[in-house]
Amino acid sequence: MAQAPDNKSAVLASHGFRSLLGSSLASAVGGSVSGVAVNWLVYHYTGSALDVAYVGLTGIVPGIALGLFAGVFADRYDRRRLMITADLVRMTVMAILATVLYLTGFSLLLVLGVMTLVYSFSALFTPASQAILPRIVPTERLEGANGVLYAVTQMGYTVGAGAGGLAVVLAGAVAGLSINAATYALSALLLFQIAVEAGRPVRRTERSERSFRKEFGEGIEYMRTHRPVLEVTLGFLPGNFLFTMVASFFVVYTAAVFGSNAAVYGYLAAGLAGGAVIGALAVPRMRARRFAGLLMGVSVVAQGGAIALLVVGRTLPVSLVGSVGIGVCLGLINTVYFSTMQAIVPNELLARVLSIDMVGSFVAIPAGLIVGGFLAASHGILFVFSIAAVGTFVNGLVLLALPGVRSLRYVAGEPS
Repeated sequence: MAQAPDNKSAVLASHGFRSLLGSSLASAVGGSVSGVAVNWLVYHYTGSALDVAYVGLTGIVPGIALGLFAGVFADRYDRRRLMITADLVRMTVMAILATVLYLTGFSLLLVLGVMTLVYSFSALFTPASQAILPRIVPTERLEGANGVLYAVTQMGYTVGAGAGGLAVVLAGAVAGLSINAATYALSALLLFQIAVEAGRPVRRTERSERSFRKEFGEGIEYMRTHRPVLEVTLGFLPGNFLFTMVASFFVVYTAAVFGSNAAVYGYLAAGLAGGAVIGALAVPRMRARRFAGLLMGVSVVAQGGAIALLVVGRTLPVSLVGSVGIGVCLGLINTVYFSTMQAIVPNELLARVLSIDMVGSFVAIPAGLIVGGFLAASHGILFVFSIAAVGTFVNGLVLLALPGVRSLRYVAGEPS
């Protein structure tokens, strides 16, 4: 029997894809190590769930504020160069943060300021990296490419989360920041290996006289006239709000249920990332783009059940099962979504459409951080997770009721 066109060996045959994969893995490991280190550092010194929420906001607000501009940049300029520039800036500021904290001690304002800058350049990096993939691998292999890319990235998060917990215990939180600076440098070196022409967006019209406003408007118009894309963007607003109330407060959940144990926090974060690997690798085997919207809706329903396990279990094995379940659903949703969008959206519009969707989907996340922080402080983290479990389950049912979401799919040779 002939192999499927998007099998892993065919995808990995591309030198450009291997470079992108290595870059993503390096960034994931380092980012996960520093994520655990920063959250633990802040909670250790302040003991405040709200301060943890503020750290989470540094990763969300830049994406909302800059995401729309980043999409236009990534569709107008060389995506490869944008990604390399973002890596070099992030490497520099993380190294500075590690050095200053080591020499002068903890400063919440410094941490928040540097992390805001890091995530600002991440907002530039993300749409460029998503839009460059269809220039590296053919359309029929996008599911396999996204599955491998997302799975390997999540493996990096898994390793990084576990290593981050151990790094805090063995070497201190500042060591995790230094590791992240080194991985950004490695990522930039790997991106240099991608062919120059792959970084250039496909251009069907001359752009020299076109304004940012007009180019952004083209992305809005595409979404307005494609109901499935618009419904997915709007339909996931509640889910992102509720998911934030869980994922951003794992450190608080760990402290409340298992005591002050950085290693356990790392294990739970690793479980979520490891589950995402399973979900991502399942997508190409399922040919899930054929029923993308339905799969995403069902996955949100299942995610609500997985969050409920964290509430009712309260033992490490059950909590690990819950975190893995959340990750599986996350891997399914993200992989099938990006595979479908990369297949149906014209490449010259892709970064704009993805960045508009990102901003639309993530706009509720800051509210989730603030509401989650206040509720955790006033009613306890288990109350927060209970609300998130019920709300996520209901959000999944609503998504399944939307006709545009149910119809979102891509089959080769057919219109979207």
